[in-house]
Amino acid sequence: MSLRFVDADGLHIVIGAGHDVIRLRFEPGLREPGSVILPSEPGERTRVQTSMWFLRWFRGRARGPSPEASKLTDFRKVRLLKLLRLLDMLRTGASAREIAEQLIDPSLGSLSAAAWTDCSERKKIGRWTVEAERLVDGGYRDLLQGR
Repeated sequence: MSLRFVDADGLHIVIGAGHDVIRLRFEPGLREPGSVILPSEPGERTRVQTSMWFLRWFRGRARGPSPEASKLTDFRKVRLLKLLRLLDMLRTGASAREIAEQLIDPSLGSLSAAAWTDCSERKKIGRWTVEAERLVDGGYRDLLQGR
């Protein structure tokens, strides 16, 4: 949803829906926005940083992604930890199957060789290995830039 209207107290812009709504109000006659009102709450630091970034962006001076874009989600943190564990295990000589047992499902160790060859978890470990090596080879820059 996006809504824009002018009222006696300035320009109002509402962006988003549900819990993810941003409400902006610009004072009449302002040439350049310069203040943001934020409630005191958990996550306040990130909101302040994001608000400052937004003002720089609005003025055409923002560099890099917003602080919210740079924040790692819980899911992403867990995934990155798995990728680090995978690399550690590879460096100690663990096989793909041993890694899968540790990171995905301990019962994979009881599969026959033929079943392991066709197993989707074996392919998943291969994909994770490629992703982990890409991060080590410079992909961490994407993380730092919020991508």
